[in-house]
Amino acid sequence: MKKISLFLLSFITAGQISLAQTDLSSFNEPIELLNQANEDIENGNYEHAVQKLIASIRLNPKIREAYQSLNSACSHTNQNSILKSYLQKAKTIFQEDDEFCYYLGNIYQHENNYSKAIQEYSLAIKYAQKNGEDYELVYAYYQNRASCYLKINEFSKAIPDFNYALKLNQENGSIYANRGIAYYKTGKKTEACQDWRKASKMGIGTASVYVRRYCR
Repeated sequence: MKKISLFLLSFITAGQISLAQTDLSSFNEPIELLNQANEDIENGNYEHAVQKLIASIRLNPKIREAYQSLNSACSHTNQNSILKSYLQKAKTIFQEDDEFCYYLGNIYQHENNYSKAIQEYSLAIKYAQKNGEDYELVYAYYQNRASCYLKINEFSKAIPDFNYALKLNQENGSIYANRGIAYYKTGKKTEACQDWRKASKMGIGTASVYVRRYCR
């Protein structure tokens, strides 16, 4: 009886080890694909990176960095439809994630779907207010929503967003240049010219054109 018990114990232990190895392998493979994809991105092999990241996500859809890297890779391959579907998937897994809403907003803005872009940027802003605004991209949530307001001629709505974007990032010349447009379109020529002159000093060429054209 003791020999049988020992045999059963050994059998179970071996089975547990085998199962652990299988689980470890299934855990490691998507991470290895992610690491390889990140190397591809660094080397400019974006198509290969996209394929590996999709494979990684299919194996384990709960690795957040895979979606971040997919956004980076797809931005170089113009595979917006693929990226959009995976970002929508990411939003269902990582709920109230401001970064993924921002990336989706960028896709909709690229598609000239400004109402959907504004909707996603607004969600990004809402979640960032809860998650914390110390993340380096948060200023762009406001900047890009403001840019969409400019596109649909909602100039008065753009100004507060540009103001807040500058509160978070005062060294971005394009924000001054675009806020200048919003000011000008709302009849605030003095403020517009101040912004354009500042943007011009920061190297924004279009701002220099606006200064010459509208600020004499």
